[in-house]
Amino acid sequence: MTTVNVNGTKHAVETDPRRPLLDVLREDLNLRGSKHGCGEGECGACTVIVNGAPVCACLVLAGSVEGAEVTTIEGMDNDPVGTEIVRNMANAGAVQCGFCIPGFVMQGWDAVQRASGKDPETLRAELGGNLCRCTGYAKILEALQTTAATRPVSPIRARRPDPVPDLRLNGYLRPATMDALRDALRDPGEKLRVIAGGTDLMVQNRHGLETLTLLDLSGLTELTRIDSFDDRIEIGAGASWTDIRENAQIREHAPVLALAAAEVGARQIQNRATIGGNLANASPAADGVPPLAIYDAQVLCLSAKGERAVPIQAFITGPGKTCLEPGEIIRAVSVPVEHDRQDTVAFFEKSGPRKAQTISRASVACHIWTASDGTRAVRIAIGAVAPTVRRVPEAEALLRETPDAIEAAADLVRQAALPISDIRASADYRMDLVQGLFKRGFLRATQA
Repeated sequence: MTTVNVNGTKHAVETDPRRPLLDVLREDLNLRGSKHGCGEGECGACTVIVNGAPVCACLVLAGSVEGAEVTTIEGMDNDPVGTEIVRNMANAGAVQCGFCIPGFVMQGWDAVQRASGKDPETLRAELGGNLCRCTGYAKILEALQTTAATRPVSPIRARRPDPVPDLRLNGYLRPATMDALRDALRDPGEKLRVIAGGTDLMVQNRHGLETLTLLDLSGLTELTRIDSFDDRIEIGAGASWTDIRENAQIREHAPVLALAAAEVGARQIQNRATIGGNLANASPAADGVPPLAIYDAQVLCLSAKGERAVPIQAFITGPGKTCLEPGEIIRAVSVPVEHDRQDTVAFFEKSGPRKAQTISRASVACHIWTASDGTRAVRIAIGAVAPTVRRVPEAEALLRETPDAIEAAADLVRQAALPISDIRASADYRMDLVQGLFKRGFLRATQA
Protein backbone atom coordinates (compact mmCIF):
# COMPACT_ATOMS: atom_id res chain seq x y z
CA MET A 1 0.00 0.00 0.00
CA THR A 2 1.35 3.42 -1.00
CA THR A 3 -0.21 6.65 0.25
CA VAL A 4 -0.05 9.72 -1.97
CA ASN A 5 -1.42 13.17 -1.19
CA VAL A 6 -2.60 14.60 -4.51
CA ASN A 7 -4.41 17.91 -4.94
CA GLY A 8 -5.17 18.05 -1.22
CA THR A 9 -6.64 14.53 -0.97
CA LYS A 10 -4.88 11.47 0.44
CA HIS A 11 -5.14 8.31 -1.62
CA ALA A 12 -4.19 4.82 -0.43
CA VAL A 13 -3.12 2.99 -3.58
CA GLU A 14 -2.41 -0.73 -3.91
CA THR A 15 0.71 -0.33 -6.00
CA ASP A 16 4.39 -1.13 -6.08
CA PRO A 17 6.37 1.85 -4.66
CA ARG A 18 8.90 1.35 -7.47
CA ARG A 19 6.38 2.42 -10.10
CA PRO A 20 6.74 5.90 -11.62
CA LEU A 21 4.46 8.47 -10.03
CA LEU A 22 3.13 9.30 -13.50
CA ASP A 23 1.71 5.79 -13.91
CA VAL A 24 0.00 5.97 -10.52
CA LEU A 25 -1.55 9.34 -11.35
CA ARG A 26 -2.83 8.28 -14.75
CA GLU A 27 -3.74 4.62 -14.22
CA ASP A 28 -4.68 4.36 -10.54
CA LEU A 29 -6.07 7.82 -9.78
CA ASN A 30 -7.43 8.54 -13.28
CA LEU A 31 -5.69 11.94 -13.34
CA ARG A 32 -4.83 11.92 -17.03
CA GLY A 33 -3.95 15.58 -17.51
CA SER A 34 -0.28 14.74 -16.94
CA LYS A 35 0.87 13.22 -20.22
CA HIS A 36 3.34 10.42 -20.93
CA GLY A 37 5.70 11.81 -23.54
CA CYS A 38 9.36 10.88 -23.69
CA GLY A 39 9.69 8.99 -20.39
CA GLU A 40 13.15 10.53 -19.93
CA GLY A 41 12.52 14.01 -18.51
CA GLU A 42 13.14 15.71 -21.86
CA CYS A 43 9.69 16.95 -22.91
CA GLY A 44 8.03 18.20 -19.71
CA ALA A 45 4.57 16.88 -20.64
CA CYS A 46 4.33 15.03 -17.32
CA THR A 47 5.33 17.99 -15.11
CA VAL A 48 3.66 18.09 -11.69
CA ILE A 49 4.37 20.08 -8.53
CA VAL A 50 5.87 18.16 -5.59
CA ASN A 51 6.23 20.16 -2.37
CA GLY A 52 6.07 23.40 -4.31
CA ALA A 53 8.61 22.52 -7.01
CA PRO A 54 7.97 21.30 -10.58
CA VAL A 55 9.33 17.84 -11.39
CA CYS A 56 8.89 15.26 -14.14
CA ALA A 57 6.44 12.67 -12.80
CA CYS A 58 7.94 10.03 -15.11
CA LEU A 59 11.18 10.25 -13.07
CA VAL A 60 9.69 10.12 -9.57
CA LEU A 61 9.09 6.87 -7.70
CA ALA A 62 5.63 6.49 -6.18
CA GLY A 63 7.21 5.50 -2.87
CA SER A 64 9.32 8.64 -2.74
CA VAL A 65 6.28 10.96 -2.48
CA GLU A 66 4.98 9.51 0.81
CA GLY A 67 4.66 12.56 3.07
CA ALA A 68 4.79 14.94 0.10
CA GLU A 69 2.17 17.24 -1.44
CA VAL A 70 1.59 16.55 -5.14
CA THR A 71 -0.30 18.99 -7.36
CA THR A 72 -1.31 18.05 -10.91
CA ILE A 73 -2.90 20.09 -13.68
CA GLU A 74 -6.29 19.11 -12.24
CA GLY A 75 -5.27 20.77 -8.97
CA MET A 76 -4.66 24.08 -10.77
CA ASP A 77 -8.43 24.52 -11.07
CA ASN A 78 -8.60 26.78 -8.00
CA ASP A 79 -5.03 28.10 -8.02
CA PRO A 80 -4.79 31.85 -8.86
CA VAL A 81 -1.60 31.43 -10.89
CA GLY A 82 -2.72 28.29 -12.68
CA THR A 83 -6.14 29.59 -13.64
CA GLU A 84 -4.66 32.86 -14.90
CA ILE A 85 -2.16 30.99 -17.09
CA VAL A 86 -4.91 28.81 -18.56
CA ARG A 87 -7.09 31.84 -19.28
CA ASN A 88 -4.26 33.74 -20.94
CA MET A 89 -3.22 30.71 -23.00
CA ALA A 90 -6.77 30.41 -24.32
CA ASN A 91 -6.93 34.13 -25.11
CA ALA A 92 -3.53 34.08 -26.85
CA GLY A 93 -4.37 31.04 -28.97
CA ALA A 94 -1.54 29.10 -27.32
CA VAL A 95 -3.47 25.82 -27.08
CA GLN A 96 -3.17 23.70 -30.21
CA CYS A 97 -3.18 19.88 -29.92
CA GLY A 98 -3.16 20.25 -26.12
CA PHE A 99 -0.79 17.36 -25.40
CA CYS A 100 2.02 19.46 -24.00
CA ILE A 101 -0.09 22.26 -22.52
CA PRO A 102 -0.61 20.72 -19.04
CA GLY A 103 3.17 20.53 -18.64
CA PHE A 104 3.60 24.12 -19.81
CA VAL A 105 0.96 25.28 -17.32
CA MET A 106 2.69 23.46 -14.46
CA GLN A 107 6.17 24.70 -15.33
CA GLY A 108 4.72 28.11 -16.23
CA TRP A 109 3.22 28.25 -12.74
CA ASP A 110 6.75 28.14 -11.34
CA ALA A 111 8.25 30.35 -14.06
CA VAL A 112 5.72 33.15 -13.53
CA GLN A 113 6.49 33.29 -9.82
CA ARG A 114 10.24 33.33 -10.48
CA ALA A 115 10.11 35.81 -13.35
CA SER A 116 11.09 39.44 -12.96
CA GLY A 117 8.14 41.39 -14.33
CA LYS A 118 7.48 40.57 -17.98
CA ASP A 119 11.08 39.72 -18.94
CA PRO A 120 10.64 37.23 -21.82
CA GLU A 121 14.18 35.86 -21.61
CA THR A 122 13.71 34.88 -17.96
CA LEU A 123 10.46 33.12 -18.80
CA ARG A 124 11.97 31.48 -21.86
CA ALA A 125 14.87 30.09 -19.83
CA GLU A 126 12.51 28.72 -17.16
CA LEU A 127 10.62 26.78 -19.86
CA GLY A 128 13.75 25.01 -21.14
CA GLY A 129 12.46 21.60 -20.03
CA ASN A 130 9.21 21.72 -22.02
CA LEU A 131 8.71 20.89 -25.68
CA CYS A 132 5.73 21.90 -27.87
CA ARG A 133 5.03 19.52 -30.71
CA CYS A 134 2.93 22.11 -32.56
CA THR A 135 5.63 24.81 -32.28
CA GLY A 136 3.39 27.16 -30.34
CA TYR A 137 6.20 28.64 -28.25
CA ALA A 138 5.57 32.28 -29.15
CA LYS A 139 1.94 32.19 -28.04
CA ILE A 140 2.77 30.22 -24.90
CA LEU A 141 5.44 32.75 -23.97
CA GLU A 142 3.01 35.60 -24.67
CA ALA A 143 0.47 34.05 -22.31
CA LEU A 144 3.04 33.67 -19.54
CA GLN A 145 4.24 37.26 -20.00
CA THR A 146 0.66 38.45 -19.61
CA THR A 147 0.27 36.35 -16.48
CA ALA A 148 3.56 37.55 -14.98
CA ALA A 149 2.45 41.15 -15.45
CA THR A 150 -0.59 40.61 -13.21
CA ARG A 151 1.55 39.17 -10.40
CA PRO A 152 -0.88 36.47 -9.18
CA VAL A 153 0.10 34.63 -5.99
CA SER A 154 -0.33 30.90 -5.40
CA PRO A 155 -1.06 29.42 -1.96
CA ILE A 156 1.26 26.49 -2.77
CA ARG A 157 4.61 26.88 -1.03
CA ALA A 158 7.92 25.05 -1.29
CA ARG A 159 8.43 22.76 1.68
CA ARG A 160 10.23 19.68 2.86
CA PRO A 161 8.18 16.47 2.93
CA ASP A 162 6.55 15.41 6.18
CA PRO A 163 8.52 12.75 8.08
CA VAL A 164 7.21 9.23 7.52
CA PRO A 165 8.21 5.88 9.05
CA ASP A 166 10.52 3.50 7.25
CA LEU A 167 8.86 2.18 4.10
CA ARG A 168 9.66 -1.41 3.22
CA LEU A 169 7.71 -3.19 0.49
CA ASN A 170 8.41 -5.44 -2.50
CA GLY A 171 12.17 -4.97 -2.73
CA TYR A 172 11.91 -1.28 -1.83
CA LEU A 173 13.27 0.37 1.32
CA ARG A 174 13.00 4.04 2.14
CA PRO A 175 14.70 4.59 5.52
CA ALA A 176 13.47 7.45 7.66
CA THR A 177 16.57 7.81 9.85
CA MET A 178 20.34 7.57 9.44
CA ASP A 179 20.38 4.67 11.90
CA ALA A 180 17.94 2.79 9.68
CA LEU A 181 20.16 3.58 6.70
CA ARG A 182 23.23 2.16 8.45
CA ASP A 183 21.29 -0.98 9.32
CA ALA A 184 20.34 -1.38 5.66
CA LEU A 185 23.98 -1.03 4.65
CA ARG A 186 25.20 -3.80 6.98
CA ASP A 187 24.13 -6.54 4.61
CA PRO A 188 23.16 -4.82 1.34
CA GLY A 189 23.14 -7.83 -0.95
CA GLU A 190 24.58 -7.95 -4.45
CA LYS A 191 21.47 -6.60 -6.20
CA LEU A 192 20.86 -3.51 -4.07
CA ARG A 193 20.63 -0.28 -6.06
CA VAL A 194 20.72 3.11 -4.36
CA ILE A 195 18.36 5.81 -5.65
CA ALA A 196 18.03 9.46 -4.63
CA GLY A 197 16.64 11.80 -7.29
CA GLY A 198 16.31 8.96 -9.76
CA THR A 199 16.62 11.13 -12.87
CA ASP A 200 19.19 8.79 -14.39
CA LEU A 201 18.51 5.41 -12.78
CA MET A 202 14.82 5.56 -13.74
CA VAL A 203 15.70 6.29 -17.37
CA GLN A 204 18.21 3.45 -17.52
CA ASN A 205 15.72 1.00 -16.00
CA ARG A 206 12.35 2.39 -17.03
CA HIS A 207 11.15 -0.98 -18.34
CA GLY A 208 12.36 -2.94 -15.31
CA LEU A 209 12.02 -0.77 -12.23
CA GLU A 210 9.84 -3.28 -10.41
CA THR A 211 12.53 -5.94 -10.74
CA LEU A 212 15.12 -3.83 -8.87
CA THR A 213 15.97 -3.96 -5.19
CA LEU A 214 16.04 -0.27 -4.28
CA LEU A 215 17.35 1.68 -1.32
CA ASP A 216 15.64 5.08 -1.62
CA LEU A 217 17.46 7.92 0.17
CA SER A 218 14.81 10.56 -0.55
CA GLY A 219 13.31 10.37 2.96
CA LEU A 220 16.53 11.37 4.72
CA THR A 221 16.51 15.13 5.26
CA GLU A 222 19.99 14.85 6.79
CA LEU A 223 21.34 14.14 3.32
CA THR A 224 19.81 17.29 1.83
CA ARG A 225 21.64 19.72 4.11
CA ILE A 226 24.23 22.23 2.89
CA ASP A 227 26.36 23.28 5.87
CA SER A 228 28.92 26.06 5.78
CA PHE A 229 32.00 25.96 8.02
CA ASP A 230 34.98 28.29 8.20
CA ASP A 231 37.18 25.97 6.13
CA ARG A 232 34.68 24.09 3.99
CA ILE A 233 31.15 23.71 2.65
CA GLU A 234 29.61 20.29 3.20
CA ILE A 235 26.96 19.45 0.62
CA GLY A 236 24.70 16.53 1.47
CA ALA A 237 24.52 13.84 -1.22
CA GLY A 238 20.75 14.38 -1.43
CA ALA A 239 21.02 18.12 -2.06
CA SER A 240 19.37 18.96 -5.38
CA TRP A 241 20.98 21.05 -8.08
CA THR A 242 18.41 23.74 -7.35
CA ASP A 243 19.58 23.74 -3.71
CA ILE A 244 23.17 24.11 -4.91
CA ARG A 245 22.36 26.69 -7.58
CA GLU A 246 20.58 28.94 -5.08
CA ASN A 247 22.85 28.53 -2.03
CA ALA A 248 24.53 31.83 -1.16
CA GLN A 249 27.67 30.23 0.34
CA ILE A 250 28.26 28.09 -2.73
CA ARG A 251 27.75 31.06 -5.04
CA GLU A 252 30.35 32.99 -3.04
CA HIS A 253 32.98 30.33 -2.35
CA ALA A 254 32.46 27.80 -5.17
CA PRO A 255 30.87 29.91 -7.93
CA VAL A 256 31.78 27.52 -10.74
CA LEU A 257 29.79 24.76 -9.03
CA ALA A 258 26.77 27.09 -8.87
CA LEU A 259 27.18 27.90 -12.57
CA ALA A 260 27.33 24.21 -13.44
CA ALA A 261 24.24 23.52 -11.30
CA ALA A 262 22.27 25.81 -13.60
CA GLU A 263 23.26 23.63 -16.56
CA VAL A 264 22.22 20.22 -15.16
CA GLY A 265 19.08 19.67 -17.23
CA ALA A 266 16.08 21.97 -17.00
CA ARG A 267 14.40 23.28 -13.85
CA GLN A 268 12.33 20.10 -13.38
CA ILE A 269 15.51 17.99 -13.42
CA GLN A 270 17.44 20.40 -11.18
CA ASN A 271 14.65 20.19 -8.61
CA ARG A 272 14.99 16.42 -8.44
CA ALA A 273 18.53 15.38 -9.41
CA THR A 274 21.15 15.25 -6.65
CA ILE A 275 24.87 15.87 -6.44
CA GLY A 276 25.36 12.39 -4.97
CA GLY A 277 23.63 10.79 -7.91
CA ASN A 278 25.70 12.83 -10.36
CA LEU A 279 28.87 11.47 -8.77
CA ALA A 280 27.72 7.87 -8.27
CA ASN A 281 26.56 7.65 -11.88
CA ALA A 282 30.16 8.44 -12.87
CA SER A 283 29.41 9.67 -16.37
CA PRO A 284 32.39 11.28 -18.13
CA ALA A 285 29.92 14.02 -19.18
CA ALA A 286 28.67 14.75 -15.64
CA ASP A 287 28.37 18.54 -15.26
CA GLY A 288 29.04 18.53 -11.53
CA VAL A 289 32.43 16.83 -11.55
CA PRO A 290 34.70 19.40 -13.30
CA PRO A 291 33.80 22.16 -10.79
CA LEU A 292 34.34 19.78 -7.88
CA ALA A 293 37.71 18.83 -9.37
CA ILE A 294 38.96 22.42 -9.53
CA TYR A 295 38.01 22.94 -5.88
CA ASP A 296 39.78 19.74 -4.75
CA ALA A 297 36.56 18.45 -3.23
CA GLN A 298 36.39 15.28 -1.19
CA VAL A 299 33.64 12.67 -1.33
CA LEU A 300 32.50 11.48 2.11
CA CYS A 301 31.57 7.81 1.84
CA LEU A 302 29.38 6.22 4.52
CA SER A 303 28.97 2.56 5.45
CA ALA A 304 27.88 0.64 8.53
CA LYS A 305 31.57 0.60 9.54
CA GLY A 306 31.98 4.36 9.51
CA GLU A 307 32.99 7.10 7.09
CA ARG A 308 35.98 7.81 4.87
CA ALA A 309 36.98 10.77 2.70
CA VAL A 310 38.05 10.21 -0.91
CA PRO A 311 39.53 12.95 -3.14
CA ILE A 312 37.22 13.64 -6.06
CA GLN A 313 39.91 12.73 -8.60
CA ALA A 314 40.25 9.28 -7.03
CA PHE A 315 36.54 8.67 -6.50
CA ILE A 316 35.57 8.13 -10.16
CA THR A 317 37.77 5.40 -11.62
CA GLY A 318 36.28 5.15 -15.12
CA PRO A 319 33.05 5.54 -17.09
CA GLY A 320 30.27 4.35 -14.79
CA LYS A 321 32.77 3.19 -12.16
CA THR A 322 33.60 4.55 -8.69
CA CYS A 323 35.63 3.43 -5.71
CA LEU A 324 32.47 2.86 -3.63
CA GLU A 325 32.62 -0.49 -1.86
CA PRO A 326 29.63 -2.82 -1.33
CA GLY A 327 27.46 -1.39 1.44
CA GLU A 328 28.85 2.13 0.98
CA ILE A 329 27.07 5.27 -0.18
CA ILE A 330 27.94 8.92 -0.67
CA ARG A 331 26.91 10.90 2.40
CA ALA A 332 28.21 14.32 1.39
CA VAL A 333 30.73 16.28 -0.66
CA SER A 334 33.19 18.52 1.17
CA VAL A 335 34.39 21.61 -0.74
CA PRO A 336 37.32 23.55 0.77
CA VAL A 337 36.78 27.30 1.22
CA GLU A 338 39.29 29.99 0.24
CA HIS A 339 38.61 33.33 1.93
CA ASP A 340 41.47 35.31 0.38
CA ARG A 341 40.39 35.90 -3.23
CA GLN A 342 40.69 38.97 -5.42
CA ASP A 343 40.40 39.63 -9.18
CA THR A 344 38.34 36.49 -9.70
CA VAL A 345 37.66 34.96 -13.12
CA ALA A 346 35.23 32.05 -12.92
CA PHE A 347 33.29 30.21 -15.61
CA PHE A 348 31.69 26.91 -16.60
CA GLU A 349 31.20 26.25 -20.29
CA LYS A 350 29.62 23.24 -21.96
CA SER A 351 28.36 22.32 -25.39
CA GLY A 352 25.94 19.64 -26.50
CA PRO A 353 23.49 18.72 -29.26
CA ARG A 354 20.98 21.37 -28.17
CA LYS A 355 21.05 24.67 -26.30
CA ALA A 356 18.99 23.69 -23.25
CA GLN A 357 18.96 20.50 -21.19
CA THR A 358 21.79 18.91 -23.12
CA ILE A 359 24.38 16.22 -22.44
CA SER A 360 27.89 17.65 -22.71
CA ARG A 361 30.04 16.87 -25.70
CA ALA A 362 32.72 18.82 -23.86
CA SER A 363 32.87 21.05 -20.79
CA VAL A 364 35.36 23.35 -19.08
CA ALA A 365 35.42 24.55 -15.46
CA CYS A 366 37.84 27.35 -14.58
CA HIS A 367 38.46 29.55 -11.55
CA ILE A 368 41.35 32.01 -11.38
CA TRP A 369 42.04 34.42 -8.53
CA THR A 370 44.81 36.39 -6.83
CA ALA A 371 45.51 36.27 -3.08
CA SER A 372 46.29 39.41 -1.07
CA ASP A 373 50.01 38.52 -1.14
CA GLY A 374 49.98 38.53 -4.95
CA THR A 375 49.96 34.74 -5.32
CA ARG A 376 47.94 33.68 -8.36
CA ALA A 377 45.77 30.55 -8.27
CA VAL A 378 44.58 28.89 -11.48
CA ARG A 379 42.27 25.87 -11.55
CA ILE A 380 41.13 24.26 -14.83
CA ALA A 381 39.27 20.98 -15.39
CA ILE A 382 37.73 19.50 -18.53
CA GLY A 383 34.86 17.03 -18.85
CA ALA A 384 33.36 14.66 -21.46
CA VAL A 385 36.69 14.48 -23.33
CA ALA A 386 38.32 11.60 -21.43
CA PRO A 387 37.24 8.53 -19.44
CA THR A 388 37.21 10.73 -16.32
CA VAL A 389 37.36 14.46 -15.65
CA ARG A 390 40.87 15.85 -16.09
CA ARG A 391 42.69 18.75 -14.47
CA VAL A 392 45.04 20.63 -16.80
CA PRO A 393 48.14 21.39 -14.68
CA GLU A 394 50.22 22.56 -17.67
CA ALA A 395 47.72 25.30 -18.54
CA GLU A 396 47.33 26.17 -14.86
CA ALA A 397 51.08 26.63 -14.45
CA LEU A 398 51.34 28.73 -17.61
CA LEU A 399 48.58 31.14 -16.55
CA ARG A 400 50.03 31.50 -13.07
CA GLU A 401 53.24 32.83 -14.60
CA THR A 402 51.82 34.51 -17.72
CA PRO A 403 48.22 35.64 -17.15
CA ASP A 404 47.75 36.87 -20.73
CA ALA A 405 48.79 33.61 -22.41
CA ILE A 406 45.19 32.57 -23.12
CA GLU A 407 45.82 31.20 -26.63
CA ALA A 408 48.73 29.07 -25.45
CA ALA A 409 46.72 27.87 -22.45
CA ALA A 410 43.83 26.95 -24.73
CA ASP A 411 46.24 24.85 -26.82
CA LEU A 412 47.31 23.02 -23.66
CA VAL A 413 43.67 22.43 -22.75
CA ARG A 414 43.17 20.87 -26.18
CA GLN A 415 46.22 18.65 -25.76
CA ALA A 416 44.97 17.43 -22.37
CA ALA A 417 41.81 15.99 -23.92
CA LEU A 418 41.67 12.23 -24.57
CA PRO A 419 38.30 11.90 -26.27
CA ILE A 420 36.69 9.08 -28.19
CA SER A 421 34.54 9.27 -31.31
CA ASP A 422 30.94 8.23 -30.73
CA ILE A 423 27.46 8.95 -32.02
CA ARG A 424 27.48 12.44 -30.50
CA ALA A 425 30.83 13.75 -31.77
CA SER A 426 34.18 12.77 -33.23
CA ALA A 427 37.36 12.86 -31.17
CA ASP A 428 38.86 15.64 -33.29
CA TYR A 429 35.73 17.74 -32.92
CA ARG A 430 35.76 17.33 -29.15
CA MET A 431 39.39 18.45 -28.96
CA ASP A 432 38.65 21.56 -30.99
CA LEU A 433 35.48 22.13 -28.98
CA VAL A 434 37.10 22.02 -25.55
CA GLN A 435 39.77 24.45 -26.77
CA GLY A 436 37.09 26.84 -28.02
CA LEU A 437 35.02 26.52 -24.85
CA PHE A 438 38.00 27.56 -22.75
CA LYS A 439 38.62 30.66 -24.87
CA ARG A 440 34.92 31.55 -24.99
CA GLY A 441 34.51 31.13 -21.24
CA PHE A 442 37.51 33.29 -20.47
CA LEU A 443 36.34 36.00 -22.86
CA ARG A 444 32.83 36.04 -21.40
CA ALA A 445 34.08 36.05 -17.80
CA THR A 446 36.54 38.89 -18.31
CA GLN A 447 34.15 41.07 -20.33
CA ALA A 448 31.11 40.60 -18.06
